[in-house]
Amino acid sequence: MNPVPLHATAEAAWRRLDHADPTLRDVMSAVAGEPGWVVGDLLTTLAADDDGADRVRLGRAELLAAAGREAEILGDGYVRCEYLLLGALGVLGDDDRLARARADFHVLMGDRAFAAYLDLAPRPRPAGAARPPLVLLAGLPGTGKSTLAEALASALPAPVFSMDWQLGALVPFGVLRPDNTGPLSELTLVGAAARQLQLGLGAVIDATGHTQELRARLESLAHSLDATFVGVECVCSDESVHRARVAGRDRGIPGWPATVTWAHVRRMKDRWEDWHQPHLILDTATTTPEDALRRVLDLAARPDPAGA
Repeated sequence: MNPVPLHATAEAAWRRLDHADPTLRDVMSAVAGEPGWVVGDLLTTLAADDDGADRVRLGRAELLAAAGREAEILGDGYVRCEYLLLGALGVLGDDDRLARARADFHVLMGDRAFAAYLDLAPRPRPAGAARPPLVLLAGLPGTGKSTLAEALASALPAPVFSMDWQLGALVPFGVLRPDNTGPLSELTLVGAAARQLQLGLGAVIDATGHTQELRARLESLAHSLDATFVGVECVCSDESVHRARVAGRDRGIPGWPATVTWAHVRRMKDRWEDWHQPHLILDTATTTPEDALRRVLDLAARPDPAGA
């Protein structure tokens, strides 16, 4: 198998490693200042996680092969400076540190990609046309997000972009890993919604949305593309009803589990980050589906909706 070629910036860094057995710190010094994708930020995270492994010598051939494997994992045709850093951790055999660095790398790549979506410009709308809505339906599994999303799809009308449906479509290709699933799934939602809003069309996002970052990103995307953002938090105050919904549902998503365990729901509840921005909270244990739909549609029709 032919080795993955070095990118031009990585070639310059590689030439700086003029001794036979560099350390991780040598690699970090060699790539510093190169215009990599996110090399500077990745160097910062590695420096903050310094555990002394940089004192171990790395074989050049082994390092280059490991960097090539990192490029192949990401489907890249070149070894870039970032892969030299990740490859060095692989040669050291520090699996935990490599896993953290890979996860940091994917987050940084997601940040970089998201910035490009914020640079998109909306298409001119006809005179008098309303701003398109971007509705985020967030909440724990089993709180009624998907049911409400399906009703909204018909009522607005607008397409529904579901995180679980998009992830299920990726399962056959083996691209989902613990270090990339979060940034990958969020960016696919951002990309799908961005194109709709750019065309002056609405969209509905069906996702757990447990992080402040994803909510803020979708709201920023809506504002940058002159759309109306509607944030909706679905909850279920009756635990027995909630548990029954989770246990009894079969969503029929190809490639994805029919449901989740109650233990998973509890874990996601622990990971839920406070939602400080104005948004609508719907308790689906006490609110009828018809009333929930009406309240969301009312907000979507307002020029500047606020939570109720």
